[in-house]
Amino acid sequence: MSGPWRNVARKLIAQPDYVLALMLLGGAAVALNFSTDYLKLHFRKLPVQLRVTKLDGPDGIPAKLGNWVQVSRDKPLDPDIEHILGTDKYVQRTYVNAAAIDPQVVQRLVDSSSDERDKALYALQAEHPETVINIGIFYYTGLVDTVAHIPERCYIADGFDVTNCEEEQGQNLGTYPDGRDRTLRFRYLNFEDQSGRNRVNTNVAYLFHVNGHYESDPLGVRRSLQNLLERYGYYAKVELMTISPGLSAQARDESRRKSLAAMADLLRSLLPEFERCLPDWDQLHSQPSR
Repeated sequence: MSGPWRNVARKLIAQPDYVLALMLLGGAAVALNFSTDYLKLHFRKLPVQLRVTKLDGPDGIPAKLGNWVQVSRDKPLDPDIEHILGTDKYVQRTYVNAAAIDPQVVQRLVDSSSDERDKALYALQAEHPETVINIGIFYYTGLVDTVAHIPERCYIADGFDVTNCEEEQGQNLGTYPDGRDRTLRFRYLNFEDQSGRNRVNTNVAYLFHVNGHYESDPLGVRRSLQNLLERYGYYAKVELMTISPGLSAQARDESRRKSLAAMADLLRSLLPEFERCLPDWDQLHSQPSR
């Protein structure tokens, strides 16, 4: 052993506590690696691709969902906003209830320019808020425990306050392909502007699909993603929104009830198409491990 290394060895021997600490750290590292391999633990999740090319593409979410018709035009968000969202896999649209609106009005909304459409929709929402619903679907994969951009955080950060928050339980939202009832829970919140800018009251419903099942609670999503026995990880958020411009307090209460019923109606048609776009979780787990 050369001179410098001999000096190092002498110093280490002279500090037995330091040597013991190194041995314990080394042993812990070896034990952790062995446990990870033996128990097949996964601290990082493999990404899972959607079954469709794009959620807003021709094979993605359709423009007609039951009685609901898309009147907005699909366009990508600004790259900076995409960066904030943390995903480029999303669809954001406005649908109207064609069963409650004159067909000619619906067609004019479809054919209008963006500014004309926005004005016409605002006027429609002032009288019948529940006939116009904005949807947003955002897909994330390969993450461990991050659940980004839930309404409670985003709206409050933007100067709104939660005036009502409900956990809608046991909502019958149609049936699965095998005939089982699609009975789900989702969150329904009402926001009022507290910034002094006189912005309209907003009603929001949302739920998640994570690793093959639905969740209404962001903490439930995190628990699923933190499962160390699971190799893969994805979640998608479905968010619906209506606004209630220029309504009295009593009229807003009625609007909230009608909006909730309208959202449940749209979800019955939306969720089967949404599930068709998601990864086939059962097939993914039927593949042999590599």
